[in-house]
Amino acid sequence: MFPAAKGAPGIFYGKHNFSFPTHMNYGIYFIERILNFKEKRALINASTGEEVTFGQIVYEVVNVAGSLVELGVSKGDLVAVVSENRSEVLTAILAAMCAGASVTLINSAYTGGELLHAATITKPKYMFLSPTASDKHHKTLIKLTFLSKFFIFGDSSSKGIISYKDLAKKEANFTNFVDYYGRVEVALVLYSSGTTGPPKGAKVTHANLIAAAQQHDFCPDKSALTLAPMCNTFGLTTTLKALVNGKMVIHLSRFKEEQFLEAIQKYKVQSLMVAPPLVVLMSKSLLVDNYDLRSVDIIYSGGAPLDKSVIKEIEKRLPNLRVLQGYGSTETTGPITEETVADHRQGSIGKVVQGIVMKVVDIESRKILGPGEPGEVCVNGVVLFDGYIGKPKSDYFDDDGFYRTGDIAYYDQDGYFFIIDRLKELIKYKAWQVSPAEIEGVLLKHPAVKDAGVIGAPDPLTGELPTAFVVKQRGAEVTENDIIEFVSLEVSPWKRLRGGVRFVSEIPKTGSGKILRRVLRDMLKAKSKI
Repeated sequence: MFPAAKGAPGIFYGKHNFSFPTHMNYGIYFIERILNFKEKRALINASTGEEVTFGQIVYEVVNVAGSLVELGVSKGDLVAVVSENRSEVLTAILAAMCAGASVTLINSAYTGGELLHAATITKPKYMFLSPTASDKHHKTLIKLTFLSKFFIFGDSSSKGIISYKDLAKKEANFTNFVDYYGRVEVALVLYSSGTTGPPKGAKVTHANLIAAAQQHDFCPDKSALTLAPMCNTFGLTTTLKALVNGKMVIHLSRFKEEQFLEAIQKYKVQSLMVAPPLVVLMSKSLLVDNYDLRSVDIIYSGGAPLDKSVIKEIEKRLPNLRVLQGYGSTETTGPITEETVADHRQGSIGKVVQGIVMKVVDIESRKILGPGEPGEVCVNGVVLFDGYIGKPKSDYFDDDGFYRTGDIAYYDQDGYFFIIDRLKELIKYKAWQVSPAEIEGVLLKHPAVKDAGVIGAPDPLTGELPTAFVVKQRGAEVTENDIIEFVSLEVSPWKRLRGGVRFVSEIPKTGSGKILRRVLRDMLKAKSKI
């Protein structure tokens, strides 16, 4: 990685030393890579204790792919997966790719309306469901005429639903799939996080995924634990990247604090791939001291900015630990910038990764900016997606082919990047722009605050008033005025909480840890009507 190419000041280039197989199919590429680790444990479900070896993954992917081909799945078809985290999610994805199909992942936690919105974007022909997702959504999904077949993980007694176990039993030959090419074809349709509006379907190609698999491995040879849903980019790409490099991944289907800490202790987990809320929890949780967490030496945090104070607190609490941050997106098949153990600067999100070309531009003039000048992050490169389904590229790409991320950041003289906030989430108070993430970082310093989210409350005179939603620590006694005064002592006048403080039981977030500010705005509107 290096800061700028000659003749292109202000543009950052990650090295592009990738190799691609002739078949250009990520599913086949994945299987070819993990054949080297057949006897090793690959996946452990810490909720159930179920363990899967790399050899078992190969066996299931090949057999399920063969069954799908027999059932008529072919190039151009779209297969959906709706499930909580479990090993079959990954094998179903890879099998569908080997069969020549594209795959979309839909969050099983969606409401019926949200699921229908996502399914209508892509119109899948086939769908894999977990038993939980089937119980919750099957009555809704059977109304969709474009869905022709359903598969369920585990056994099935329901008429018209095919058991995944039956698919995996049929012996197939790996060589039957090498004729399926994926050079520019879409491999995955992933949905944007939906923090500011309804999710959009991002088209990720086989080439994107193969390149992403060869990017820098932030913790080689270390077992990893992940909680992030496999239906989102952070959860899926970090898990696939760990497995394709032969690492063992421990996963949980949902977060339960004691179960999470027990899993680290039981499996002597060496690295954690988690969203910022979990780092915040570990820095403040009263339960952490009850468990032996000395095996963990790296926390890799992504999905949202992490405040310096939180990093200092957890590294003080667990001295053997190093917190590394990354910044990425669905549209770049994972990371855009990343810290490494050898190349670390506290508070930064690291340097540009392999496969990325990046610039920071002025929001209004679109001029490329220099060090220390905040602007919008724009990216290009071999891992960049192929646009959104049903959306013109001109809406999201600039004239030079760079994707406009909508994120505000700056870089220093050494090429380290620092994220500020989402362009759409900046609060406009009078002539000032206020970063919600900055105020949230201040709030988390308060000993009585367990979690926080900040938005702008509409105001006819000033535009928007910074407003906080706060989750108290258990047993803490703190008032709205206490919080307002605490923040006022830490920030400039225009950043004060003039919209007040609302105490809530939890801050709504996506599976990757991003605050759902649109939900906070809905909560604010509902409160104002009372």
